[in-house]
Amino acid sequence: MRCYDCATEAQLKTEASANCVVCGAGLCIEHSIEGYSQEALTGSLGNPAVHRLPGRKLFCRTCAPDYLKLTVSPHRSQLAVG
Repeated sequence: MRCYDCATEAQLKTEASANCVVCGAGLCIEHSIEGYSQEALTGSLGNPAVHRLPGRKLFCRTCAPDYLKLTVSPHRSQLAVG
């Protein structure tokens, strides 16, 4: 399978190493966005907390803004499913 974004943007034939969990498009490393699921924890008023669930999800740049909220990571931008 080839990276859909590479093929449509630059007519490159880059091998895909992942699939978007939303639309299923093939993605190379450069075009994939790593995300994760999280759940809200209840316990204290006024100070909401979240718990990061195990595992990760990969998204394409088209689907990521619709399903995710940007969070900061020291390595690269990561997105969290809310």
